[in-house]
Formats: sequence, C-alpha cells, structure tokens
Amino acid sequence: MKATFFLTLIAGFAASSTAFDHAQKRAQRPQEAYSGEVVEPTLKLDTVNLKQLPETVASLTPRAANDFYECRNTRPMPSDSDCNNIIDEVFALDQPLIVAPNACLLFQYGTCWGFFCALCQQLSTDTNFVGSQLVNAEALCVANGQIGTIVSRDAPQWEAGFIYQGASLPTYNVC
Repeated sequence: MKATFFLTLIAGFAASSTAFDHAQKRAQRPQEAYSGEVVEPTLKLDTVNLKQLPETVASLTPRAANDFYECRNTRPMPSDSDCNNIIDEVFALDQPLIVAPNACLLFQYGTCWGFFCALCQQLSTDTNFVGSQLVNAEALCVANGQIGTIVSRDAPQWEAGFIYQGASLPTYNVC
C-alpha cells in the first residue's frame, strides 16, 4: 500500500502561490496527494491549561519567549511514526507560506493530522518554521502518548500541533 500525505487548507486559502505551485507538482506524483477544504476549528480550549515551553525546547526555536504548549489524552492516539512522516514532508516542502488570519494548514498522513494556524493576523513564515513547531509538539506530546498543541501568544499569534485523524481542530483565544 502506498503512503498518502495530504495538505489541507482550513478556513481560507492560506498559502502563497509558490506553495500551491509546488503542491500541485507534488500532487501529480502517484505516491502523494493533496486536498483542500474550508472548515473552521471547532474545539475551543481555555488558555489556563497552557504551560510554558521547557527551556530545552524553547532554546531550539526562534521567537519562543512567550510560547506555550498543552498535551491532552485521547483515544485512539495518532501513530508517532505517522506524525513523524508529516514532519519529514513539511520540511521537504521547503517553501515560504502566507497564512491568512484565523486560517489553518492541515497536514494529513495515516492516523495523524498535523496543523499550523494563524490566529489573529496574517502570518508570513515558511515550512521550516512550521516543521520546527511540529517537532516540538511531537517531542512534548505525541512521543509521550498524547496529542498536543504549541501556542504563541506573541504577535503574530499562531498554533501548531497534532490530533488524531478526523478529530476536532483545537483553537485558543490568545488575540
């Protein structure tokens, strides 16, 4: 069975045209496919449960002074190897991104869905930054048998993390 990696844009068309061009070229390859749909995050979470990123993780990430995370238990759990495949694919894209306010990029592979959302304003970034945040969420949460989200309260606010396929996409009100 061939592996399939999906990139879904949530709540708007949120990536730059160069990322779409790259995605369209990659979608023509038989082992990978991308899809797009418009949805809104439905799981509103309270910021009271957010914890400061550990210093060891924060030192690896630029702009991490006001970054927080939350890990949550869920059943079933996404496969750690599926989440690591997402991380590898995101880094392999090596593309600039522009994410619209209140929009999310959703990366799908097997049982794992990774996401990156701009919360309050348009966000210019790249897939290397997104991949780094997903590495943090994997190391802090998924590797320990939980789903999780990294949240930045500094402008431009964003969140990134992993959920089980088809689960509600979380959102935090940090604006």
